[in-house]
Amino acid sequence: MPWDITIVASEDRMKPLGARDDVTARVAEALPGVELQRPPAPPPEMLAQMPEVIRENYLRLKLEADFEGEEVTIQFYADDAPELHSIGAEVRGDGNPLPALAAVCVPNGWIVIDGGDKSVVNLSASGSPEWRRFRTWRDRAIASLKDAGPAGE
Repeated sequence: MPWDITIVASEDRMKPLGARDDVTARVAEALPGVELQRPPAPPPEMLAQMPEVIRENYLRLKLEADFEGEEVTIQFYADDAPELHSIGAEVRGDGNPLPALAAVCVPNGWIVIDGGDKSVVNLSASGSPEWRRFRTWRDRAIASLKDAGPAGE
């Protein structure tokens, strides 16, 4: 279960981050090795065997990149358009994602929006209440599934 967040230019979420090539270069500069780019598509013969809804998802123009930090991973994604309005991200693990997010956002004047309550994440803090709240919820949800045992018991 990931913590869903969105990187936007400002609280005016209609304001674009910038031109695709500029935005992808800024992310790569902030997090070396993290390059928002189109993922490889399956071969055409494999695509032809997939249901249409899955095939459409593979053919949708999108950008993706993965960041691996200490006990945390962040999967970034965006539409592959000439101008990017936002970058979505899924955060997983127990480590602190704020340093990586701050590296991307602070120099560019961008902000992070929590996907759960739509609040602005404080990137200057050593820890995020939103991230702690999400991890607490996630850990309780996983524990409750373990406590329930296999179906039918």
